[in-house]
Amino acid sequence: MNIKIVICFIIICFLPVASASTADVRAAKQSGFIKSSQSLSFENYFITSEVLDNTRAAVTVHKNNALVETREFNVNEFKKYDNIMITLLGIYGDYSWISISKPETKDVFRPLSRTLLKWGDTYTIEDYSLHIDTFGSDSVNLVISNKSAQQTGVFSSGDSNDYGTLRITMRDINKTGFIDLELFTSKAPEIKALVLTDKDEYFPDEPILVTINTSSDFAQNIMGVIIETNPPVKIQQNSFSATGITGTHSFQSQMTGQAANSTVTINAKIESRDYNNNAYIQTVSKDIFITPDVSLIKSAPADTDDENVTVQLFVYNSGLDNKSIHVSDNIPEELTAKKLDWDIQLGSKKSTTLVYSITPQKPGLYILPAAAAQWNGKTSMSRRVKMTMHMPAISMTKTAAGNKSQTDVKLVISNNGDRPAQVKVSDKIPEGYSIVQGDTVWSGKLESGESATIMYSLQGIVNVLPAASGTYRDMRGVTRQVQSNVVEPKTKSINANTEKKEGVPTPTLKTEPYGVISFMILSFIAIGGIIAGLTLVAYLFAKVKRKK
Repeated sequence: MNIKIVICFIIICFLPVASASTADVRAAKQSGFIKSSQSLSFENYFITSEVLDNTRAAVTVHKNNALVETREFNVNEFKKYDNIMITLLGIYGDYSWISISKPETKDVFRPLSRTLLKWGDTYTIEDYSLHIDTFGSDSVNLVISNKSAQQTGVFSSGDSNDYGTLRITMRDINKTGFIDLELFTSKAPEIKALVLTDKDEYFPDEPILVTINTSSDFAQNIMGVIIETNPPVKIQQNSFSATGITGTHSFQSQMTGQAANSTVTINAKIESRDYNNNAYIQTVSKDIFITPDVSLIKSAPADTDDENVTVQLFVYNSGLDNKSIHVSDNIPEELTAKKLDWDIQLGSKKSTTLVYSITPQKPGLYILPAAAAQWNGKTSMSRRVKMTMHMPAISMTKTAAGNKSQTDVKLVISNNGDRPAQVKVSDKIPEGYSIVQGDTVWSGKLESGESATIMYSLQGIVNVLPAASGTYRDMRGVTRQVQSNVVEPKTKSINANTEKKEGVPTPTLKTEPYGVISFMILSFIAIGGIIAGLTLVAYLFAKVKRKK
């Protein structure tokens, strides 16, 4: 769906009007889009109109079934007839948009703000800028400007003047260089509008119901709605007009005759008029998609917690002849990859639904790829389907470490899904080992994001610990299996203060029994040789000394 909003304002008049707390306005009592063969009635008047060109129309006024006059109106021109005023608001094709109003004294201004304006400063609000020109003895010259005009008003304390949609009230004048202003607006509040359809994809021969929803917190004097499409299609009613509406209002129409295998943009122009006949225009749009002659619509639940999820392929032949159709689809890899094929026969205006199931193993968002239909050398593709699976997802992470003469084991059980689960876990102990402390089983409920931990110790150092196993059951009664990883324990260091430096090999000492004995014998021989040598040197030294 592609929604675009464009807002623009057309200020028709910008004239200062002296006023008190109220204003004389044209309050619309009736309005409508009429062709030359139609009429608009109010009280004892009825009006007809014939379009002359895109800016003029010949308007005929009747009162009490008697002709009053026929005269040419330009767009936005109005004329008073006794106690009513007739205005040509616009021309759209063969239609004249006409309103019937009565003069009323109404307070149509809403408070905007109150401010202290100093001489030499400029105050900006909405489309207007205000600054003080000069101070008089008991008055002030205030300059009011917007993009199209500039006026200078003379204000005394308590004065109010209207400038287009802006009302300025002078609350106080301080001759030290500032004034107290209260500002009001008669600008119609922004209208929120939406183009609504019951779906985004239609068959070529399917009627399309279109609703234009408008909403505003304040009453709208006049509102007109024009519906157009690109490319053009048949629109049952494309123009609407209403007066004095507030809150939420809906305008409905129906479209037909859309071309196969196309995109149709629905545009709605909403034009409102305030009590001064200022126009406010807003355009909203929406794209809808028209299927080929052979339509293929793929669907699956947007959100589900079913173990087996149903996927449907709706095939419709909107053409005028029978067709042999080959339909193919693919189950994505994360759902166990598989290609599916069907060959079907469909008569004119006939349909069929192909069904298969998928079994998601994890929670989260799945994107189901587009399916394809092929016939007479043509191909029609469905749209991709988004599906969110809701389920618990239990995982188990097992770690272990050798601690002197025993092995410490830790098993963390986590629920990574978005649904709760009842969990049962049993860890397997290798043969020949006994539990010193702790437990190898656990059961309980795990909410989404919760975890539980099993801790136990085995007598002796275990080389390999097998995977732990468990089951868990969800709220739908579906039971699933889960296993942890296999672990090879690491021996804890005896001296916690000893650090091994990277890149430096640790020296090793061979301690086999025969190596120790050989080392002792060689050491004894070496020591004996040293003693014998020392004794011989001492003997020779003493003998030489006696000869002297």
